[in-house]
Amino acid sequence: MAVDRAYIDTSIILAILLETEKSSLAQEILEAYSEYKLIISGIAINEALYVATYEYYRQKGEIKGRHSLRKLIARKGYPKEVLNTINSFLKDLDIEIINDYYEHTEYLKLLREYKLLPNDAQIALTCKHYAIGTIITFDENFKRIPWLRVIP
Repeated sequence: MAVDRAYIDTSIILAILLETEKSSLAQEILEAYSEYKLIISGIAINEALYVATYEYYRQKGEIKGRHSLRKLIARKGYPKEVLNTINSFLKDLDIEIINDYYEHTEYLKLLREYKLLPNDAQIALTCKHYAIGTIITFDENFKRIPWLRVIP
């Protein structure tokens, strides 16, 4: 019997890592869908790494804005705590990492037709290419994509 697959979006990872008002819900969702094979691609990992790094340095009072994050990363690199936490999250949930799929014409069509942000269009295109029909996300924009079932 085939196992259902679901793409895990950045918003879920960040809710778990940063302890937001949606953290408990994110945990409940992951538990409820534990029989699914969780999938992620580089673009969602990149987003999670960027936002978690920004929050880490912001909470330490080391940056004021996005531009200063570039300078701080160039000087100090990425915090080990952030890298280790994301890596542990991926390993603990046995999340399969797939390559992002990109075909320029189809990507532009998604941007225009569904009015998505660039990274969301990339994720939707990747899901379509790999026949992943479910996405676990708090991002409402994915509800406009007809081939994706959005959880929650």
